[in-house]
Amino acid sequence: MNNVKLILSFVLIIVFYSCNGVDSITFSQDLIDIWENNNYEIIEEENNPNLTIHEGCISNKKDTIRFVNNGETNAIILFDNPKIVAQAEKEEDWGFFQFPKLYRDFSGNLIVKWQMKEDSHTAYGVDGYGRVMSKDEGASWATVDDYLGYSIEQYKVYLKNGELLQVKNPTSKDILSYGSFPPPVNEEAIANISFYKESELPDELRGVYFELLDGKSNTVTPIHAVLDDDGLLRYAIENLMPIVWWGDIKEELDGSLVAGVYGGFYQNAQEQVLKMGITFYKSEDRGYSWRAIGRIPYVAIEGGDYETFIYDGDSGYSEPTFEILEDGTYICIMRNRNWSVPLCVSYSKDKGYNWTRPVPITPNGVKPRLLKLNKELLVLASGRPGLQLRFSFNNNGEKWSEPIEMMPFVDEEGNIKSTRETCGYADLLKVDDQTFYMVYSDFATLNQEGERRKSIIFRKITVIQH
Repeated sequence: MNNVKLILSFVLIIVFYSCNGVDSITFSQDLIDIWENNNYEIIEEENNPNLTIHEGCISNKKDTIRFVNNGETNAIILFDNPKIVAQAEKEEDWGFFQFPKLYRDFSGNLIVKWQMKEDSHTAYGVDGYGRVMSKDEGASWATVDDYLGYSIEQYKVYLKNGELLQVKNPTSKDILSYGSFPPPVNEEAIANISFYKESELPDELRGVYFELLDGKSNTVTPIHAVLDDDGLLRYAIENLMPIVWWGDIKEELDGSLVAGVYGGFYQNAQEQVLKMGITFYKSEDRGYSWRAIGRIPYVAIEGGDYETFIYDGDSGYSEPTFEILEDGTYICIMRNRNWSVPLCVSYSKDKGYNWTRPVPITPNGVKPRLLKLNKELLVLASGRPGLQLRFSFNNNGEKWSEPIEMMPFVDEEGNIKSTRETCGYADLLKVDDQTFYMVYSDFATLNQEGERRKSIIFRKITVIQH
Protein backbone atom coordinates (compact mmCIF):
# COMPACT_ATOMS: atom_id res chain seq x y z
CA MET A 1 0.00 0.00 0.00
CA ASN A 2 2.85 2.39 0.81
CA ASN A 3 4.39 1.73 -2.61
CA VAL A 4 1.06 2.46 -4.25
CA LYS A 5 0.82 5.75 -2.35
CA LEU A 6 4.36 6.70 -3.36
CA ILE A 7 3.67 6.03 -7.05
CA LEU A 8 0.33 7.86 -6.96
CA SER A 9 1.96 10.79 -5.13
CA PHE A 10 4.61 11.07 -7.84
CA VAL A 11 2.04 10.87 -10.63
CA LEU A 12 -0.17 13.54 -9.08
CA ILE A 13 2.74 15.92 -8.54
CA ILE A 14 3.70 15.55 -12.23
CA VAL A 15 0.09 16.09 -13.31
CA PHE A 16 -0.45 19.29 -11.40
CA TYR A 17 2.93 20.93 -11.84
CA SER A 18 2.55 20.48 -15.61
CA CYS A 19 -0.57 22.67 -15.61
CA ASN A 20 -0.47 26.05 -17.32
CA GLY A 21 -2.41 28.75 -15.50
CA VAL A 22 -3.53 26.44 -12.68
CA ASP A 23 -2.72 27.29 -9.06
CA SER A 24 0.65 25.83 -8.00
CA ILE A 25 -0.13 23.93 -4.80
CA THR A 26 1.55 20.82 -3.36
CA PHE A 27 -1.14 18.24 -4.03
CA SER A 28 0.69 15.00 -3.30
CA GLN A 29 -0.73 13.98 0.08
CA ASP A 30 -3.90 16.04 -0.36
CA LEU A 31 -4.81 14.23 -3.56
CA ILE A 32 -3.98 10.84 -2.11
CA ASP A 33 -6.41 11.62 0.69
CA ILE A 34 -9.02 12.73 -1.87
CA TRP A 35 -8.55 9.54 -3.89
CA GLU A 36 -9.06 7.37 -0.79
CA ASN A 37 -11.99 9.39 0.62
CA ASN A 38 -15.22 7.43 0.12
CA ASN A 39 -17.51 10.26 1.20
CA TYR A 40 -17.53 12.17 -2.08
CA GLU A 41 -20.52 11.94 -4.38
CA ILE A 42 -20.16 9.30 -7.06
CA ILE A 43 -20.99 9.18 -10.75
CA GLU A 44 -20.71 6.07 -12.87
CA GLU A 45 -20.53 5.14 -16.51
CA GLU A 46 -23.88 4.59 -18.24
CA ASN A 47 -23.65 1.23 -19.99
CA ASN A 48 -26.84 2.09 -21.85
CA PRO A 49 -27.89 5.71 -22.27
CA ASN A 50 -30.84 6.72 -20.11
CA LEU A 51 -33.15 8.38 -22.62
CA THR A 52 -35.62 9.64 -20.02
CA ILE A 53 -34.99 13.26 -19.05
CA HIS A 54 -33.69 13.13 -15.49
CA GLU A 55 -31.60 15.23 -13.16
CA GLY A 56 -28.08 14.01 -12.48
CA CYS A 57 -25.58 14.81 -9.75
CA ILE A 58 -25.82 18.55 -8.97
CA SER A 59 -22.59 20.54 -8.68
CA ASN A 60 -23.40 24.23 -8.21
CA LYS A 61 -20.65 24.89 -5.65
CA LYS A 62 -17.01 23.91 -5.08
CA ASP A 63 -17.13 20.16 -5.43
CA THR A 64 -15.18 16.93 -5.61
CA ILE A 65 -16.90 14.11 -7.51
CA ARG A 66 -15.62 10.57 -7.89
CA PHE A 67 -16.00 8.64 -11.16
CA VAL A 68 -16.41 4.93 -10.49
CA ASN A 69 -16.36 2.16 -13.08
CA ASN A 70 -16.97 -1.46 -12.10
CA GLY A 71 -16.55 -0.55 -8.44
CA GLU A 72 -13.14 1.09 -8.91
CA THR A 73 -12.28 4.78 -8.87
CA ASN A 74 -11.05 5.83 -12.32
CA ALA A 75 -10.98 9.59 -11.85
CA ILE A 76 -11.60 12.42 -9.42
CA ILE A 77 -13.26 15.57 -10.82
CA LEU A 78 -12.56 18.86 -9.02
CA PHE A 79 -15.02 21.73 -9.58
CA ASP A 80 -14.13 25.27 -8.56
CA ASN A 81 -16.88 27.51 -7.23
CA PRO A 82 -19.05 29.01 -9.99
CA LYS A 83 -18.00 32.61 -10.62
CA ILE A 84 -20.44 35.22 -11.94
CA VAL A 85 -18.50 37.17 -14.58
CA ALA A 86 -21.48 39.24 -15.75
CA GLN A 87 -25.04 39.81 -14.53
CA ALA A 88 -27.95 41.59 -16.19
CA GLU A 89 -29.04 44.85 -14.58
CA LYS A 90 -32.68 44.28 -15.54
CA GLU A 91 -34.97 41.55 -16.77
CA GLU A 92 -33.94 40.51 -20.27
CA ASP A 93 -35.95 38.91 -23.05
CA TRP A 94 -35.00 35.65 -24.71
CA GLY A 95 -31.84 36.04 -26.78
CA PHE A 96 -30.34 38.69 -24.51
CA PHE A 97 -27.69 37.98 -21.85
CA GLN A 98 -27.22 34.34 -22.87
CA PHE A 99 -25.44 32.09 -25.43
CA PRO A 100 -21.96 32.67 -23.87
CA LYS A 101 -18.71 31.99 -25.70
CA LEU A 102 -15.19 31.56 -24.25
CA TYR A 103 -11.82 31.99 -25.98
CA ARG A 104 -8.34 33.46 -25.69
CA ASP A 105 -7.12 36.51 -27.56
CA PHE A 106 -3.72 36.57 -29.24
CA SER A 107 -2.14 37.78 -25.97
CA GLY A 108 -3.47 34.81 -24.03
CA ASN A 109 -6.15 36.73 -22.14
CA LEU A 110 -9.47 35.01 -21.51
CA ILE A 111 -12.51 36.57 -23.19
CA VAL A 112 -16.13 35.74 -22.38
CA LYS A 113 -18.80 37.19 -24.62
CA TRP A 114 -22.56 36.74 -24.59
CA GLN A 115 -25.40 37.67 -26.88
CA MET A 116 -27.30 40.96 -26.47
CA LYS A 117 -29.66 40.79 -29.46
CA GLU A 118 -32.69 38.95 -30.79
CA ASP A 119 -32.39 35.21 -31.33
CA SER A 120 -33.48 35.70 -34.93
CA HIS A 121 -32.26 35.59 -38.51
CA THR A 122 -32.81 39.35 -38.56
CA ALA A 123 -29.92 39.71 -36.07
CA TYR A 124 -27.38 37.49 -37.87
CA GLY A 125 -24.15 39.35 -38.57
CA VAL A 126 -24.97 42.11 -36.08
CA ASP A 127 -22.29 42.51 -33.39
CA GLY A 128 -24.64 42.69 -30.41
CA TYR A 129 -22.52 41.22 -27.62
CA GLY A 130 -21.30 41.97 -24.14
CA ARG A 131 -17.69 41.12 -23.28
CA VAL A 132 -15.44 40.73 -20.26
CA MET A 133 -11.70 39.97 -20.13
CA SER A 134 -9.51 38.22 -17.59
CA LYS A 135 -5.73 38.61 -17.53
CA ASP A 136 -5.29 36.28 -14.54
CA GLU A 137 -6.91 32.99 -15.67
CA GLY A 138 -10.37 33.86 -14.45
CA ALA A 139 -9.55 35.23 -10.99
CA SER A 140 -10.87 38.68 -11.95
CA TRP A 141 -12.82 40.09 -14.89
CA ALA A 142 -13.17 43.54 -16.46
CA THR A 143 -15.64 44.85 -19.02
CA VAL A 144 -14.35 45.23 -22.57
CA ASP A 145 -16.35 47.66 -24.71
CA ASP A 146 -14.49 47.82 -28.02
CA TYR A 147 -12.09 44.93 -28.19
CA LEU A 148 -9.20 45.61 -30.59
CA GLY A 149 -11.59 46.62 -33.35
CA TYR A 150 -12.54 43.03 -34.18
CA SER A 151 -14.44 40.18 -32.58
CA ILE A 152 -13.32 36.58 -32.32
CA GLU A 153 -16.19 34.33 -33.34
CA GLN A 154 -17.27 30.89 -32.15
CA TYR A 155 -16.64 28.88 -35.32
CA LYS A 156 -12.93 29.19 -35.96
CA VAL A 157 -9.65 27.33 -36.19
CA TYR A 158 -6.21 28.37 -34.96
CA LEU A 159 -3.86 27.45 -37.79
CA LYS A 160 -0.41 25.99 -37.23
CA ASN A 161 1.15 29.13 -38.74
CA GLY A 162 -0.32 31.23 -35.93
CA GLU A 163 -3.23 32.73 -37.89
CA LEU A 164 -6.87 32.42 -36.94
CA LEU A 165 -9.49 31.56 -39.57
CA GLN A 166 -13.06 32.24 -38.48
CA VAL A 167 -16.52 32.22 -40.02
CA LYS A 168 -17.92 35.75 -40.29
CA ASN A 169 -21.57 35.47 -41.27
CA PRO A 170 -22.91 38.68 -42.86
CA THR A 171 -26.29 40.22 -42.17
CA SER A 172 -29.29 38.58 -43.82
CA LYS A 173 -30.05 39.91 -47.32
CA ASP A 174 -33.40 41.11 -48.69
CA ILE A 175 -33.92 39.04 -51.83
CA LEU A 176 -36.47 41.57 -53.14
CA SER A 177 -33.65 44.13 -53.46
CA TYR A 178 -32.14 42.21 -56.40
CA GLY A 179 -33.23 43.08 -59.93
CA SER A 180 -33.73 39.44 -60.83
CA PHE A 181 -33.84 36.37 -58.65
CA PRO A 182 -34.23 32.63 -59.32
CA PRO A 183 -37.51 30.95 -58.38
CA PRO A 184 -37.68 28.85 -55.19
CA VAL A 185 -37.67 25.08 -55.47
CA ASN A 186 -40.82 24.83 -53.31
CA GLU A 187 -44.00 26.27 -54.80
CA GLU A 188 -45.43 27.17 -51.39
CA ALA A 189 -43.43 28.39 -48.41
CA ILE A 190 -42.86 25.83 -45.66
CA ALA A 191 -43.18 27.46 -42.24
CA ASN A 192 -42.56 30.84 -43.96
CA ILE A 193 -39.38 29.50 -45.58
CA SER A 194 -38.58 29.34 -49.29
CA PHE A 195 -35.63 27.35 -50.63
CA TYR A 196 -33.28 28.23 -53.51
CA LYS A 197 -30.49 26.40 -55.29
CA GLU A 198 -27.22 27.89 -54.07
CA SER A 199 -25.67 27.46 -57.53
CA GLU A 200 -28.31 29.79 -59.07
CA LEU A 201 -28.03 32.64 -56.57
CA PRO A 202 -26.27 36.00 -57.08
CA ASP A 203 -22.58 35.77 -56.19
CA GLU A 204 -23.06 37.77 -52.99
CA LEU A 205 -25.41 35.08 -51.67
CA ARG A 206 -23.17 32.16 -52.56
CA GLY A 207 -20.23 30.62 -50.74
CA VAL A 208 -19.20 31.41 -47.17
CA TYR A 209 -17.58 34.42 -45.56
CA PHE A 210 -14.47 34.21 -43.38
CA GLU A 211 -11.92 36.45 -41.70
CA LEU A 212 -8.23 35.56 -41.47
CA LEU A 213 -6.71 37.18 -38.37
CA ASP A 214 -2.97 37.66 -37.93
CA GLY A 215 -2.16 38.33 -34.30
CA LYS A 216 1.42 39.40 -35.01
CA SER A 217 0.51 42.19 -37.42
CA ASN A 218 -2.97 42.72 -35.94
CA THR A 219 -4.49 42.56 -39.43
CA VAL A 220 -7.80 41.15 -40.64
CA THR A 221 -8.20 39.74 -44.17
CA PRO A 222 -11.79 39.15 -45.39
CA ILE A 223 -12.38 35.99 -47.45
CA HIS A 224 -15.39 35.20 -49.62
CA ALA A 225 -14.83 31.46 -50.03
CA VAL A 226 -16.23 29.29 -52.81
CA LEU A 227 -18.38 26.26 -51.98
CA ASP A 228 -18.38 23.16 -54.19
CA ASP A 229 -21.53 21.42 -52.98
CA ASP A 230 -23.84 20.03 -55.63
CA GLY A 231 -27.50 20.31 -54.66
CA LEU A 232 -27.04 22.68 -51.73
CA LEU A 233 -30.09 24.83 -50.96
CA ARG A 234 -30.15 28.22 -49.29
CA TYR A 235 -33.30 29.46 -47.57
CA ALA A 236 -35.07 32.77 -47.13
CA ILE A 237 -37.41 33.55 -44.23
CA GLU A 238 -40.10 35.97 -45.42
CA ASN A 239 -37.71 37.22 -48.16
CA LEU A 240 -34.68 37.62 -45.85
CA MET A 241 -31.85 35.21 -46.73
CA PRO A 242 -29.19 34.36 -44.13
CA ILE A 243 -25.72 33.40 -45.40
CA VAL A 244 -24.70 31.17 -42.52
CA TRP A 245 -22.15 28.44 -42.01
CA TRP A 246 -22.17 27.07 -38.47
CA GLY A 247 -19.88 24.30 -37.24
CA ASP A 248 -16.50 23.26 -35.87
CA ILE A 249 -13.37 23.45 -38.04
CA LYS A 250 -10.29 21.25 -37.53
CA GLU A 251 -6.84 21.33 -39.11
CA GLU A 252 -5.56 17.92 -40.19
CA LEU A 253 -1.91 16.81 -39.99
CA ASP A 254 -1.40 17.59 -43.69
CA GLY A 255 -2.62 21.17 -43.22
CA SER A 256 -6.02 20.63 -44.84
CA LEU A 257 -9.10 21.92 -43.03
CA VAL A 258 -12.28 19.97 -42.31
CA ALA A 259 -15.56 21.54 -41.16
CA GLY A 260 -18.79 19.92 -39.96
CA VAL A 261 -21.55 22.41 -40.75
CA TYR A 262 -25.29 22.94 -40.49
CA GLY A 263 -27.52 25.51 -42.12
CA GLY A 264 -27.85 23.83 -45.53
CA PHE A 265 -30.72 21.82 -47.00
CA TYR A 266 -31.00 19.33 -49.89
CA GLN A 267 -33.71 17.63 -51.96
CA ASN A 268 -34.51 13.98 -52.46
CA ALA A 269 -35.03 12.25 -55.82
CA GLN A 270 -38.59 13.58 -55.91
CA GLU A 271 -37.27 17.15 -55.45
CA GLN A 272 -38.79 17.45 -51.99
CA VAL A 273 -36.81 19.43 -49.42
CA LEU A 274 -35.41 17.11 -46.76
CA LYS A 275 -34.93 17.78 -43.08
CA MET A 276 -31.56 19.34 -42.35
CA GLY A 277 -28.48 17.16 -41.85
CA ILE A 278 -24.81 17.87 -41.23
CA THR A 279 -22.44 18.44 -44.17
CA PHE A 280 -18.67 17.98 -43.98
CA TYR A 281 -16.40 20.13 -46.12
CA LYS A 282 -12.68 20.09 -46.86
CA SER A 283 -10.37 22.95 -47.79
CA GLU A 284 -6.82 22.55 -49.08
CA ASP A 285 -6.06 26.26 -49.57
CA ARG A 286 -6.43 27.68 -46.01
CA GLY A 287 -10.14 28.29 -46.35
CA TYR A 288 -10.46 30.07 -49.69
CA SER A 289 -12.44 27.20 -51.23
CA TRP A 290 -14.34 24.25 -49.80
CA ARG A 291 -15.80 21.08 -51.29
CA ALA A 292 -18.43 18.86 -49.72
CA ILE A 293 -17.00 15.43 -48.88
CA GLY A 294 -19.70 13.77 -46.77
CA ARG A 295 -23.04 14.18 -45.05
CA ILE A 296 -24.95 12.93 -42.03
CA PRO A 297 -28.53 13.05 -43.37
CA TYR A 298 -31.37 13.17 -40.89
CA VAL A 299 -32.91 9.85 -39.88
CA ALA A 300 -35.35 9.22 -37.05
CA ILE A 301 -34.19 7.23 -34.05
CA GLU A 302 -36.95 4.73 -34.77
CA GLY A 303 -35.50 4.05 -38.23
CA GLY A 304 -36.46 4.74 -41.81
CA ASP A 305 -34.87 5.93 -45.05
CA TYR A 306 -33.45 9.47 -44.87
CA GLU A 307 -35.12 10.42 -48.18
CA THR A 308 -38.55 10.03 -46.54
CA PHE A 309 -37.96 12.69 -43.87
CA ILE A 310 -39.38 15.75 -45.60
CA TYR A 311 -38.87 19.19 -44.11
CA ASP A 312 -42.04 20.36 -42.35
CA GLY A 313 -40.70 23.18 -40.17
CA ASP A 314 -38.93 20.82 -37.73
CA SER A 315 -35.35 21.21 -38.85
CA GLY A 316 -33.66 17.82 -38.28
CA TYR A 317 -30.01 17.71 -37.17
CA SER A 318 -28.29 20.94 -36.19
CA GLU A 319 -25.63 22.47 -33.92
CA PRO A 320 -22.97 19.78 -34.53
CA THR A 321 -19.72 19.50 -32.63
CA PHE A 322 -16.93 17.20 -33.76
CA GLU A 323 -13.48 16.05 -32.72
CA ILE A 324 -10.70 13.92 -34.22
CA LEU A 325 -9.87 10.97 -31.99
CA GLU A 326 -6.41 9.52 -31.43
CA ASP A 327 -6.85 6.83 -34.10
CA GLY A 328 -8.01 9.41 -36.67
CA THR A 329 -11.72 8.60 -36.29
CA TYR A 330 -14.08 11.58 -36.50
CA ILE A 331 -16.82 11.79 -33.89
CA CYS A 332 -19.78 14.13 -34.40
CA ILE A 333 -22.47 14.86 -31.80
CA MET A 334 -25.46 16.87 -32.92
CA ARG A 335 -28.70 18.40 -31.74
CA ASN A 336 -31.71 16.38 -32.81
CA ARG A 337 -34.79 18.47 -33.65
CA ASN A 338 -36.37 20.19 -30.67
CA TRP A 339 -35.16 20.55 -27.10
CA SER A 340 -36.74 17.45 -25.59
CA VAL A 341 -35.28 14.72 -27.80
CA PRO A 342 -31.90 12.97 -27.58
CA LEU A 343 -28.56 14.19 -28.84
CA CYS A 344 -27.14 11.79 -31.42
CA VAL A 345 -23.62 10.62 -32.26
CA SER A 346 -22.11 9.48 -35.57
CA TYR A 347 -18.59 8.32 -36.55
CA SER A 348 -16.44 8.48 -39.66
CA LYS A 349 -13.46 6.17 -40.21
CA ASP A 350 -12.41 7.83 -43.49
CA LYS A 351 -11.96 11.47 -42.43
CA GLY A 352 -15.49 12.70 -42.99
CA TYR A 353 -16.53 11.02 -46.24
CA ASN A 354 -18.80 8.31 -44.82
CA TRP A 355 -20.65 8.30 -41.51
CA THR A 356 -22.36 5.74 -39.31
CA ARG A 357 -26.09 5.94 -38.74
CA PRO A 358 -26.61 8.34 -35.79
CA VAL A 359 -27.67 6.83 -32.46
CA PRO A 360 -28.91 8.61 -29.32
CA ILE A 361 -26.57 9.16 -26.36
CA THR A 362 -28.47 11.59 -24.08
CA PRO A 363 -32.19 12.09 -23.40
CA ASN A 364 -32.14 15.81 -24.21
CA GLY A 365 -29.90 18.66 -25.20
CA VAL A 366 -29.19 21.63 -27.40
CA LYS A 367 -25.87 23.01 -28.64
CA PRO A 368 -23.56 20.15 -27.59
CA ARG A 369 -19.92 21.17 -27.10
CA LEU A 370 -17.31 18.44 -27.37
CA LEU A 371 -13.75 18.76 -26.06
CA LYS A 372 -10.90 16.25 -26.37
CA LEU A 373 -9.01 16.89 -23.14
CA ASN A 374 -6.34 14.20 -23.56
CA LYS A 375 -5.77 10.87 -25.28
CA GLU A 376 -8.18 9.11 -22.93
CA LEU A 377 -10.82 11.71 -22.12
CA LEU A 378 -13.67 13.46 -23.93
CA VAL A 379 -15.86 16.10 -22.29
CA LEU A 380 -19.41 16.90 -23.44
CA ALA A 381 -21.52 19.88 -22.37
CA SER A 382 -25.18 20.29 -23.35
CA GLY A 383 -28.44 21.31 -21.79
CA ARG A 384 -32.07 22.41 -21.78
CA PRO A 385 -33.53 21.62 -19.47
CA GLY A 386 -30.60 22.41 -17.16
CA LEU A 387 -26.94 22.26 -18.17
CA GLN A 388 -25.17 18.88 -18.12
CA LEU A 389 -21.52 17.88 -18.20
CA ARG A 390 -20.53 14.34 -19.14
CA PHE A 391 -17.22 12.50 -19.50
CA SER A 392 -16.12 9.65 -21.77
CA PHE A 393 -13.05 8.02 -20.25
CA ASN A 394 -12.35 5.63 -23.11
CA ASN A 395 -11.93 8.54 -25.58
CA ASN A 396 -14.40 7.24 -28.14
CA GLY A 397 -17.70 8.69 -26.96
CA GLU A 398 -19.53 5.38 -27.07
CA LYS A 399 -20.13 5.39 -23.31
CA TRP A 400 -20.58 8.46 -21.10
CA SER A 401 -20.71 9.15 -17.42
CA GLU A 402 -23.93 9.97 -15.69
CA PRO A 403 -24.63 13.72 -16.05
CA ILE A 404 -23.28 16.32 -13.67
CA GLU A 405 -25.72 19.22 -13.42
CA MET A 406 -24.53 22.81 -13.18
CA MET A 407 -27.90 23.75 -11.65
CA PRO A 408 -31.07 21.93 -10.56
CA PHE A 409 -33.98 21.92 -12.99
CA VAL A 410 -36.43 19.66 -11.15
CA ASP A 411 -38.77 21.00 -8.45
CA GLU A 412 -39.55 19.38 -5.10
CA GLU A 413 -42.30 17.25 -6.65
CA GLY A 414 -39.91 15.88 -9.27
CA ASN A 415 -41.31 17.91 -12.16
CA ILE A 416 -39.24 19.92 -14.64
CA LYS A 417 -39.48 23.56 -13.60
CA SER A 418 -41.83 25.63 -15.71
CA THR A 419 -39.41 28.58 -15.83
CA ARG A 420 -36.22 28.27 -17.80
CA GLU A 421 -33.14 28.17 -15.60
CA THR A 422 -30.62 28.53 -18.46
CA CYS A 423 -30.45 28.87 -22.23
CA GLY A 424 -28.74 25.46 -22.22
CA TYR A 425 -25.74 26.66 -24.28
CA ALA A 426 -22.24 26.29 -22.85
CA ASP A 427 -18.69 26.70 -24.11
CA LEU A 428 -15.52 24.79 -23.17
CA LEU A 429 -11.86 25.82 -23.37
CA LYS A 430 -8.95 23.47 -22.80
CA VAL A 431 -6.20 24.65 -20.43
CA ASP A 432 -4.09 21.48 -20.45
CA ASP A 433 -4.53 17.71 -20.49
CA GLN A 434 -6.24 17.72 -17.07
CA THR A 435 -7.98 21.10 -16.86
CA PHE A 436 -10.60 23.05 -18.76
CA TYR A 437 -12.76 26.13 -18.33
CA MET A 438 -16.50 26.28 -18.84
CA VAL A 439 -19.00 29.12 -19.29
CA TYR A 440 -22.79 28.93 -19.28
CA SER A 441 -25.84 31.02 -18.45
CA ASP A 442 -27.85 30.86 -15.24
CA PHE A 443 -31.19 32.65 -15.28
CA ALA A 444 -31.94 32.05 -11.58
CA THR A 445 -29.11 33.94 -9.87
CA LEU A 446 -30.15 36.73 -7.51
CA ASN A 447 -28.82 40.28 -7.46
CA GLN A 448 -28.21 42.29 -4.28
CA GLU A 449 -31.92 43.11 -4.10
CA GLY A 450 -32.87 39.42 -4.28
CA GLU A 451 -34.22 39.67 -7.84
CA ARG A 452 -33.69 36.91 -10.42
CA ARG A 453 -31.29 38.09 -13.11
CA LYS A 454 -29.63 36.34 -16.03
CA SER A 455 -25.94 35.76 -15.33
CA ILE A 456 -22.92 34.36 -17.15
CA ILE A 457 -21.04 31.76 -15.08
CA PHE A 458 -17.37 30.73 -15.35
CA ARG A 459 -15.90 27.56 -13.81
CA LYS A 460 -12.56 25.78 -13.72
CA ILE A 461 -12.73 21.97 -13.75
CA THR A 462 -9.81 19.56 -13.21
CA VAL A 463 -9.85 15.82 -13.84
CA ILE A 464 -7.41 13.57 -11.97
CA GLN A 465 -7.05 10.21 -13.67
CA HIS A 466 -5.50 7.09 -12.19
